[in-house]
Amino acid sequence: MEQTVQKIPFLRLTIALALGIMICAQATIPTLLILPVIITVFFSLIFLHKNYSFNRRTLFGILVHFLFFSVGVLTFHLYNKKPTFYKEGKFWATVFETPQEKENSYKSVLLIRAFSSSGDNKYTKTKEKIIVYFEPNKRMSSLSPGDQIIFSQSPQIIQNNGNPFEFDYKSYLARKKIYRQIYLPSDEWTKTNLKPKLSLIILAEKTRDKLLKKYREQNIGENEFEILSALTLGYKRELDPEIKRVFSSAGAMHVLAVSGLHVGIIYWVLITSLGFIKRKKTGRLLFALLAIFCLWTYAFVTGLSPSVLRATTMFSFFVIGDSIKRKGNIYNSLAASALFLLLINPNNLFEVGFQLSFSAVFGIVYLQPKISRLLPIKYKLPNYFWTLLTVSIAAQIATFPISTFYFKKFPSYFFISNLFVIPAVFILIPLGIMLLIFSSIPILSNSISLAVNGVLYSVYFLLKKIENLPFAVQKISFTTPELIFVVTILVSFLLILKTPRTLYIKITLISILLLVCNSLIQNIQTRNTNQLIVYNSGENLILQLISGKSNYVVSDKEIHDDDYEKTHIENTTVKMNLKPALYLNPNKTFKNGELFIKNGLIFFKGKIIAENENANKLPPNIIADFVINPVYFTKEKQNYINKSSIIITNKRFIPKSNPFSNQIFNVTKQGAYQKKW
Repeated sequence: MEQTVQKIPFLRLTIALALGIMICAQATIPTLLILPVIITVFFSLIFLHKNYSFNRRTLFGILVHFLFFSVGVLTFHLYNKKPTFYKEGKFWATVFETPQEKENSYKSVLLIRAFSSSGDNKYTKTKEKIIVYFEPNKRMSSLSPGDQIIFSQSPQIIQNNGNPFEFDYKSYLARKKIYRQIYLPSDEWTKTNLKPKLSLIILAEKTRDKLLKKYREQNIGENEFEILSALTLGYKRELDPEIKRVFSSAGAMHVLAVSGLHVGIIYWVLITSLGFIKRKKTGRLLFALLAIFCLWTYAFVTGLSPSVLRATTMFSFFVIGDSIKRKGNIYNSLAASALFLLLINPNNLFEVGFQLSFSAVFGIVYLQPKISRLLPIKYKLPNYFWTLLTVSIAAQIATFPISTFYFKKFPSYFFISNLFVIPAVFILIPLGIMLLIFSSIPILSNSISLAVNGVLYSVYFLLKKIENLPFAVQKISFTTPELIFVVTILVSFLLILKTPRTLYIKITLISILLLVCNSLIQNIQTRNTNQLIVYNSGENLILQLISGKSNYVVSDKEIHDDDYEKTHIENTTVKMNLKPALYLNPNKTFKNGELFIKNGLIFFKGKIIAENENANKLPPNIIADFVINPVYFTKEKQNYINKSSIIITNKRFIPKSNPFSNQIFNVTKQGAYQKKW
């Protein structure tokens, strides 16, 4: 094991850098403190190098790793330094992304470049990205990346809804250095005639828009266009939710994000068509330069998204290693690319895509050969499909803990879908590129469009069939401790495969025991707990009542599968390992051994819940434990109501003055109300 690690020096340095980033993300470390440390360690290493002796090798190694740890702390601190949040004045901004049509608005990203205070003609240069929602109007069709606009409305800090187990949208955007958002009515902004400042990302966005326009001009169906745009150009903003669900449920969602598979196909095309160049004397270097140029050109036309940048960086390291005829350790190249990406953007460490990409590549490189050898196949065609199957299995094993932790589900039939999806992608990417090249020649473009339509229709049809199979999706969720135990079990098991030491077996068994004990403790705690959750869900009042594994949802309006509120309920149900939710209406009578609903009153496990004026329906000496959105109370109830918990879920129910001696819980400001008993 030690010899293996010694062959991967970049792995040790990357781990040290990553630890520095993780610690700085959890605890603020002043720059003035870390800079002297880096300088001191750096000069100490120079001194040790000039006066090197065998006895000092351990000290030298410790200092090198501590230097990278400190660099990790520093890079995270500098990268995540927040811009100045200007308010009440005039803003000059550049449109950063093509406005995307939403239900009641157009969404985009703005880069604020200058600001001037109200009544001041002087402006201050700044650099802040914000989310913007434009009111729909005719001018939106003329707005494109690079356009300059002026507005006076102040952006607002982005906040989460505060619902249990919800996606942390605020932190997600903060990692992209976006902290504020704004809604701009049509009369609140003006497009200027100023020339846009040159930006590689804006240029890439405009280039991709032109290529998407060429796709739209072809005879391609709407679904086929959306899938082809995602597959070849990484454009997913217009993907229909149904398409996302079908691909996700069938275990093929990874092909819709331009990543290692797509960049690998481009590299395979280059090897197949231009590989002969490597046979010449200087051909290896020429091919490397040509390959890197083509790969980064592809990254450019796909919008320079983080996933394609990761993949292109990885392949660039592999190509460079191959060009200098150095038989490098593939794990070392993988670690070197991770180190490079973390130095450029330390927030990559917390991106799901970054974690999944490197886990998948590691699984394919390490596990796939071992799985493949379990069943040697001599014939080419069966061996090709066996290889595809083993690649899919290896990638799923390596990414299983992370993907389950984040997405709370596991596609059961991923191995079936990948048998035809991956070969289809190998066909579609070259066809998509050819369609762009020959788009102006009707005979060729029509023929290619026909082939693209046929392949995509077949793939989508088969994926829908897989989605509808029994047990297609397994809903599984890990807590953070469970994730640590599962990852430890997986890593220990992989180490046992390489070197079956007693230590690794003990670690595996202890981790399994801890995982089982943790699960038992959670089940015991859940079994003896009753809970009320009042969600921050806008106009629709949603209550979730939990007793052990029993799960009830009471809502004023019907909740559909594609409603955003359904996500909150599903998250809680999966995370707490509850039974499927039973959906009820507060105005319809329902009764069982745990719950009784009648006339807008809810009786649940010894507690009474009343909405609006329904608390007045109770006898004078009986009061509701929870009163939601109170309107008024009768004189008889005024004497008792101060013993109730008052919960507000809508701004229109907030009283101008608090008539109650007890504190009001405002869900819109404080997040979901949660009470256990």
